[in-house]
Amino acid sequence: MRANLFPARILRVKDAIRPNPTLFHYPGLTARPWHEREAAPFNSWVHELEAATADITAEYLQVRAAGTPSDYLPGESDHNSELHTGGEWHWASFIDRGRRREEMWQRCPRTAAALQNVPSLCEGDMPFAFAFFSTLRPGGRIKPHCSPCNLRVRVHLPLIVPEGASCGIRVGSEARAWKPGKCLIFDDAFEHEVWNDGDQARVILLLDLWHWELEQEEIQSIQEMFRVVEAKRDARQQSGSRS
Repeated sequence: MRANLFPARILRVKDAIRPNPTLFHYPGLTARPWHEREAAPFNSWVHELEAATADITAEYLQVRAAGTPSDYLPGESDHNSELHTGGEWHWASFIDRGRRREEMWQRCPRTAAALQNVPSLCEGDMPFAFAFFSTLRPGGRIKPHCSPCNLRVRVHLPLIVPEGASCGIRVGSEARAWKPGKCLIFDDAFEHEVWNDGDQARVILLLDLWHWELEQEEIQSIQEMFRVVEAKRDARQQSGSRS
């Protein structure tokens, strides 16, 4: 199994509606901006996840009431610190760069169970895998950007959404609005942006899945590649600290 790595300047095509991952491109995977909930890769689990919306929302409200600080660190994100502007973008993470935050799994057992029941939930040795409560406060905007890779499919389960057309997401050339309890599923390797011009916070549960066309053997090989990269990075950091 061999994957291709291309510099971002090669992957990007001006004005094209195509996936433009900024770092890692795996060839041969189906790519479209939006995926429908009833499509075969998703319809076996999406309704069960949506049925848990009330329980998940209740746990989110408990987390918010406790004053849990955001674990979003712009300087350590996949993008530069200018990605987000305006109202606060607050993260409360269950999976951060592939690693579980056990405290959140224990604090929110029903949300954790709902995540665990989603097939192909992206975690482990995968630095671009996330699952978190995403709160975008009024006036917040996430600028147009593309994900680092095309290995994942992103899911939004809307929990709290401002009324009207003041809040939305564009992927490729099509904008959609969130509806509480109805998942939006998309390929974030396509350019996408988010805005909240409403008067209340927009809250979703965000989660990443492995692309459904990746075989288990391919996933294992990809994870081994990331393990090697991480080990080399750690070795360089240790060497630098001793010099």
